[in-house]
Amino acid sequence: MPNLLEPEEALRRIDAWIAWTYPDRLPFVRPGASSGTIQRIEAKFGRSLPCDMRRLYAAHDGQPAGSPALYLNQRWLPLDLVIVAWEDLCFRYGKARDGRRHPGTVTWSADWLPLFGSARGDHYCIDLRPELTDTYGQIIWFLYDEPDRPVVARSIAELLSRVAFVISSGKWTLDDGYDGLSD
Repeated sequence: MPNLLEPEEALRRIDAWIAWTYPDRLPFVRPGASSGTIQRIEAKFGRSLPCDMRRLYAAHDGQPAGSPALYLNQRWLPLDLVIVAWEDLCFRYGKARDGRRHPGTVTWSADWLPLFGSARGDHYCIDLRPELTDTYGQIIWFLYDEPDRPVVARSIAELLSRVAFVISSGKWTLDDGYDGLSD
């Protein structure tokens, strides 16, 4: 993959591509979250968001309902829905910061913040466990009915850059079956 883009730049390119290619599917992203909204979410989560996530949500607060999914079949969640999904997952699996274990794997950690979500309850989460210095900020795939939590990107910048590059190269398009960007 070419050099990583800043998350806001990757999203700007994706949004511009949607506007050019599928103008009837707008708006693709919501206006930015206020600093008060970001601070309220951080207070509920119990820690500050990484700087790149704060900038990204200040630029655009997720996707509106009905927009095509940004990553496969999952929409990028507005911050209010991020915290609702996080609270729901913590209610179901516990609020342990060190992770709730399934034999051989971590099932859930309250340090995972769901950034993308599907109607069936799957999420792409940013892993904010502070003890993971080499993998802090990685994006994991939380499948509600599977114990494995594969890493799909090393960062939100990598994930959004990947989408920006593959749509501009023609490898991905808007897939009506997924109702989102896909190969």
